Amino acid sequence: MDLAQLSRIHPNNPDVVAAKARGKSPESHSDSKSSKVRMGLASHIALIALATGQFLVGLDLSVMSVALPSIQKEFGVGMAQMEWAMMAYMVAGAALAVPAGALGDRTGRRRLYLIGTSIFVVGSAISALSPDMGVLIVGRAIQGVGSGFMGTLALAMLTSAVAHDQIAKLIGLWTAVTSGASAFGPIIGGAMVEFLGWRWMFGINVFLMAAVIPLVIREVPKDIPDGSEKRRVDWLGSSLLTVAMILVAGGLSMLETSKYYEPIVYVPVAAGFVVLLIMVMQQRHSLIKLTNWASIKVAPIPATLTISVLLSMVLAGAMMQQMLLVQNVLGFTPLLAGISSFGASLMLVVCSPISPRIMGRIGLGPTTCIGLGTVAIGLFGLHLTTDTTGLLQIAFWFGVMGVGIGVGMPAVSAGAMMSIPRDQMGTISGFMGLIGSISAVLGISVVGAISAVRVTSVWLVEGAQISGYESLTDEVVSGAIPEILATNGQDAATAAGLSYTVGVTTALMIAAVGVAIAAIVALFLLGSRGKATKAAEHPVEPAGTQ
Repeated sequence: MDLAQLSRIHPNNPDVVAAKARGKSPESHSDSKSSKVRMGLASHIALIALATGQFLVGLDLSVMSVALPSIQKEFGVGMAQMEWAMMAYMVAGAALAVPAGALGDRTGRRRLYLIGTSIFVVGSAISALSPDMGVLIVGRAIQGVGSGFMGTLALAMLTSAVAHDQIAKLIGLWTAVTSGASAFGPIIGGAMVEFLGWRWMFGINVFLMAAVIPLVIREVPKDIPDGSEKRRVDWLGSSLLTVAMILVAGGLSMLETSKYYEPIVYVPVAAGFVVLLIMVMQQRHSLIKLTNWASIKVAPIPATLTISVLLSMVLAGAMMQQMLLVQNVLGFTPLLAGISSFGASLMLVVCSPISPRIMGRIGLGPTTCIGLGTVAIGLFGLHLTTDTTGLLQIAFWFGVMGVGIGVGMPAVSAGAMMSIPRDQMGTISGFMGLIGSISAVLGISVVGAISAVRVTSVWLVEGAQISGYESLTDEVVSGAIPEILATNGQDAATAAGLSYTVGVTTALMIAAVGVAIAAIVALFLLGSRGKATKAAEHPVEPAGTQ
C-alpha cells in the first residue's frame, strides 16, 4: 500500500470532516428502520463493487513488472520502452491525483467515477489487443487516466453513503480489501501471465468492470455537486508539473542507448527543470494553487515528504529491475517471480497496523529510522544476488524490505497527517499522492539509468571476447538474456547475464546506502513527535469511580 492509499484511509477522512463542518448528517431523522437496513445492504454491495475496481487498479500497477519480460520477448523492445510501459500508467494517474478530488466535488463523484471506469476499460482493451509496444504504452496511459479518477473517488463515495457511526467499520473493511490486493496481487498477476498470457492481465479488466459499472450505478447514491469557488482546480499547475516529470523521466530513460553528455539525454532533463521553475513562479502568483503551500512548510511535513519521495523512488525502481533480473537471468517463471516478491507485500500488510503502536511508544523519528534501516538491509540483501541465487533467498530479502516498509511508511504518513489542519487534509493528501506517483516514475528512470551505465561498463569488459559484442549492448542493458542465448549462444548469454546482474545489484547497493543515510537523518530530524505521553498511556481515573 502506497502513501496515497494510506492518506485516503486516514481516520480523519477529509470528506467526512467536510460534511460534519457543513452540518450535514449522512442520515436524516426521517429515515425509517427499513431504509437504514437497505442502506447497510447497499453499502456492502457498493463496497464489493468499488473494491473490485480498486483491486484492478492496484493489480495493473503491481503486476506490470512481472509481465515485462514476457512483453519484451514478444515485442523485442529495449529498456526505455519497458520503462514507459510502467511510467505511462503512473504519469497519467499522477496528473489527476490532485484535480480529481476537487473535480469530483464540483461535478459529482459518482458521475466522474463512472467516467473514469469507462476510460479504464477502454485503456485495458487497447492494452490487451496492442499489436506493438507503442500502442501498449498509449493504452497504459489511457488506463492511468481512468485509474486516477477511480482511486481518488472510490472511498469518498463510500464514506458519504453510510451512517456516520459506520464509517470506521467501512474504512476497516476497505483497508482489508486494498491490503489483500497489495499482498496477493503479484502472485495473481504472475499466475495469470504464466498460464493465460500477459494480454489477459488487461483483458480481465474489461469483463470484471462490465459487472462493476452497473453495480455502482445501482448501489452508489448520487451526490450533490459543490460548484463553489473553493473547489476550483489548478489545471495549469498540475499540467506544468506533469510535463516536467515527463521530460525529466524521458531524458533519463535515454541513458539506455546514449551517454549522459548527449543532447537526447540532457536537453529533456534541463527542459524539465525549466518547466518546474515556471511552475514555481506560477504557484506564487496564482489564486488557485496545487495545494496549501503554507501547510506543506509546517514541520515535520517537509522531512516526511522527502523521506516518502526517496522510498517511492527506490521501491519502484528496484522492483522493476529485480523482476527483470529474476526472470531473464535466474530463469524464474512469472509465477515464481510473483512468489519471490510476495513476502514484501505480505509483511507490509502485517506490519502496517503495528507501526502506529511503535510510534506511540518511541516516537516518529525512531520508528521511521527502524523502518528505513530495515528497508536498507533488505536492499543490501538483494544486492547480493548472483546467477545461482535461489527463490527462498530472494523471497527472504523481499520480506525484510516489507517489514521495513510496513513499519516506516505508515509512520511517515501519520507524521505528516497529524500536522495538517483537518480542513486541509483532502488537498494535502491529494498533493502527497501526486508526489508519491511522481517519485515512483522518477525512481524507475533513475534506478534504470544507474543500472544501464553500470551494465554497459561491465559488458564492454566481459563481452570483449564475443564477436560483435558492441552491437549487443542495447539488448544487454535491457536484460534480454534469453534472446541473446537464442541468437548468440551460451558464452554471450553468460557474459550478458553477469553484466546485467552486476548493473542491477550495483543500483540496489546505491539505493541501500541512500536509504540507510535517510534512516539516520530521520532519527534526529523527526525526533519524538507522535510519542504518547504517560498520562495518555495510563489515564488517571476520576475520584469516586471505584
